[in-house]
Amino acid sequence: MLRPLTFCLSTVLGISLGSLPAIASPDAEDAAGDMMIVESVALGTNPDLPWSETVQINDPFEGSFVGVFDRHSFSDRILNTDVHVEVQSLWTQDFIRVLSIVRDRDCLSQPSGVIPARSCSEFSNARNITQLFIKIEDDVFQLAGQGSTFFVEDDLAMALQNAPDAIISIRLVSESGETIDSEIGTGTVTAWESVYGLAAIAEAP
Repeated sequence: MLRPLTFCLSTVLGISLGSLPAIASPDAEDAAGDMMIVESVALGTNPDLPWSETVQINDPFEGSFVGVFDRHSFSDRILNTDVHVEVQSLWTQDFIRVLSIVRDRDCLSQPSGVIPARSCSEFSNARNITQLFIKIEDDVFQLAGQGSTFFVEDDLAMALQNAPDAIISIRLVSESGETIDSEIGTGTVTAWESVYGLAAIAEAP
């Protein structure tokens, strides 16, 4: 069953790729427990984030709240082009933010005398995601947003909190209409129960 959740942000919330690296402090303790503290919501800047773990986020621009970071990557080959896709996401009580980076490596064999010389060109860019589909058992939630950011309504929050302990399929649709199918691993799905549960109350720093 397709369940559309149609809304958009009045202000575009962009994803910063070049500033405010997210720094996780493994020894820091949150007032509500032993959650790690992350100092920024920025995606794509720090490969060492505590992926698939419930964390306390203290962002200097967007405030303090509980969330979970997720990452999934996969590769494909189309003709002479190797395509590597990485989807990073941040799941909080109020919003979901995604970052989709597509890296293309185009290799063409060009003869140089007797021995062929292999020439490769690499391209990398992030997509602006305007639609997000989340499939939880038989329900498909359709979200519309801007700047790759999507609001979380109450019925979606409840579905995420009660999602089965299994891989969850998601679909991203870019501003240009490109579709990227990805998935959320069981570690992040388990963390949803805390993020979207009643106990997930952000503490001020």
